[in-house]
Order: sequence, then C-alpha cells, then structure tokens
Amino acid sequence: MRGPHLVISCFAILGLILSGIAISPANATSNSTLAAILVSATKPSTTPPSDTLTVTFVSEGTNQLSPEGCLPGDIILLGTPGSFFDYLIPGRFQHTVIYCGQVKPGEQIWDRTNKRWMPVGTHYVIHSTKSSEQGNGLGYDTWEVAVNAHAGEAVVLRVFKPGGVPLTASERQAIVNFLKSQLAGGPDGYPVGPAYDWGWTSKQVLASEPNPVSGVSGYYCSEAAWAAYKYVLGIDLDSETSPFGLGVSPDDLLHSQYTSVIAGDVDGSRWSAASGLYKLTVYLKEIYYYDDYDPWPWGAGEEYVKAFIGDGFFPTEEGYPGSGKIGLCPEGWWSRDGPGLLSWNKYFYSIINYGRDAKIRIEAWEHDDIGGDDQYPPFQLYWSPSQWHQYIGKGWNVVNANFSDCRYTVYFRIDPISW
Repeated sequence: MRGPHLVISCFAILGLILSGIAISPANATSNSTLAAILVSATKPSTTPPSDTLTVTFVSEGTNQLSPEGCLPGDIILLGTPGSFFDYLIPGRFQHTVIYCGQVKPGEQIWDRTNKRWMPVGTHYVIHSTKSSEQGNGLGYDTWEVAVNAHAGEAVVLRVFKPGGVPLTASERQAIVNFLKSQLAGGPDGYPVGPAYDWGWTSKQVLASEPNPVSGVSGYYCSEAAWAAYKYVLGIDLDSETSPFGLGVSPDDLLHSQYTSVIAGDVDGSRWSAASGLYKLTVYLKEIYYYDDYDPWPWGAGEEYVKAFIGDGFFPTEEGYPGSGKIGLCPEGWWSRDGPGLLSWNKYFYSIINYGRDAKIRIEAWEHDDIGGDDQYPPFQLYWSPSQWHQYIGKGWNVVNANFSDCRYTVYFRIDPISW
C-alpha cells in the first residue's frame, strides 16, 4: 500500500556528498578498449518537512525492479530521492531489505501489510521497519510492496566471499534462516517483531542484544542485513563510509568490498539479474613511482591503493592495505623512499551484469599526515557491454599504463560464474 499511513524508518545520520573523476590510461595493449569518463554524484538539496524522525511518506515514488534472477540472501537497497529520508540519511539509498525467495508449499509467511498468509509462489522479503499499521520491527512483506511500491530507486546487491568465491545455495539459505530465527513470533513472522531499533549509531549481531544507545533489542534495516552475514559467514559488510564510522547504513553495504550491484532500477535505467552475471577478476601486479609526493624531510613515501571495479556506475570498492574501508586513512601502507617499484600482487573481485557498462579503476595514493593525502594519476578502463563481452572466457589480459608520475601493470579476466 502507499499513502499517508505507511511509515518506513531506517538508518539515519548525517549526509555526505561524494564525487569522483575518472581518467583512462594513455598506454595499454592494442586489444584493450580505453575511454575516459567523468563521474560525479551530488545529493539533492531538500528541506525536511519536520524535525521528527517518524515520517509519513506521501510521494516516495515507485520502481519496477524485478525479482527475476535474484537469489535468497540478496540485499535490496531502496532510494527515495527528494524525500525526508533522502535529506536525513547519508548516501544514495535509505532503506534495506533482504530477499527470501518464493513462498514454498507448506510454509506460512505472514504478510505484514495485507494482514494475511502469503500465497505459495509469492516473492517476499524480510526487513525491519516501523509502521503504525504494519507493525513495529522485523517482519515479512511481498516484493511488490516492500521493493516496488515505496521507493523511486532500487538496486540488488549480491554478496561474495573473500577471494571472490560465490556463496553456495545452502549458505544463502542460511542467511535467510538466521533472520527468520530472530523473529519474535517465530519463522512465520506473526506477530511482527522484534522491535525496530532506533540506535542507528551502534550495531549488534543478535536481535536479542540490547542496543547500548537506544536500549532496544532489535534491528534497524541495514543492521539486519549486516548481522546475518556477520553471524553466518563472518563477513563484515560494513565499509564504514558513513560519517564518523557510526552504525551501518544502506550505503555502507553498497560500498563493501564483498558486494556487487547485479540489478537495479535507477535514473530511468532498469536491468535484471536474469540478463546474465560474470565474474571480473583484477590483479594489480605492480606500480612504478617516478615521483615522490612526500620527499625529505617529511619521510619515505607511504603508498596505498584503492580499487573501484565492476559495474560502470556502481562498482565494487576496496581500499588496500588495511581493512578494505574506502574513504578512510589506511591502517597500513608500503613504504618507498624516492622513485622505485612496488610489487602489490593484489587481487580485486566483482560481479558484472551482461547488459551493463563495466570498469576497472585503480587509484595510487600517498599518505601524508601534514598536508593531506596525495593522489597519483589513476588507472582506468571503461567499456560498454559490447566492448567487454569480447574478453569473456579468454583468460588473462595485461595492460601497462604509463603516466608522468607512475606506471601501472594490471591484469584482468572475465569469466562465467555459477550460482
């Protein structure tokens, strides 16, 4: 249902504006297709209708994202451009739900919106939200209601394990089963609960753990998705890109090194996971540094890298070394005194949709405690779908990209992937 009675509440803290610029390498192998792209993202300027955190949506938009090709455990992020939550919540997306699959014969799944048991075959999700009519906390909704009816933008994230290893069917089901086990009324979802957790600046794995900030035992929306993967597989999806690294927001999940956007309905573009998915593997062999951006007397160069690979507009992100957290000073670096070569020997992974643009972007950075970090010219390959299709199943390709201040040696391959 839509209208003035539904209240969707999720993670909310300060907002950020992120922007980036992409530059293509000038020197690469002859069979590589290189292009330049400028990517920038600005957040709409809106004025909140009130100063309360419990907000009634009036016109939050709709989308036509299809569940076709999605698998249990996939995470859906929902965006409401121009709404109060778009103003309040950092990043592009404001709500998180987890796809459970279709209702199976013999299952009883409570539809919190329509107040009935869902028919067999219904696509449904589990999510934590606060609503005067739907109930307060964790519960089930149909895909049509939770995903399509209350947000103008939506993307599907698929999680992979370290090393780019896909989850097995049993692992994906275990993610769903964990969240079902946290329901107050049992796996059928009736009644709705545990309660919605307002403690957005903290996070707990188990719904039974009281939040030290709010005192509530329950989840907020993105916390539920984070908790399931943390508990079942030990994967921390919190990229800590939210302001001050507090809690876990929908965009924290988007920017995780373990998630890839596989489907979406954004900015008038709609793509389905059923179009076909492929694994992109990137190997950063080495970077030769011609220039030291932090010379004596400031000390040896303290080098680190960031990677943005996969979907052309929603790439998988990773910082290295350190914990893979984008946007933060790394927890470690490789030292280099003067010009010279560093062998990184680092792999990056992502999943790309057959019908989407793809890119490989690697940024070389030098840490500087005094004047701020310095960025070297970045390496980037950018392809339309027809351009990157030629590399499917062809093994490794190598690109040497030479710039005025550094030289990259990067390998990549694109392979079919089984789920």
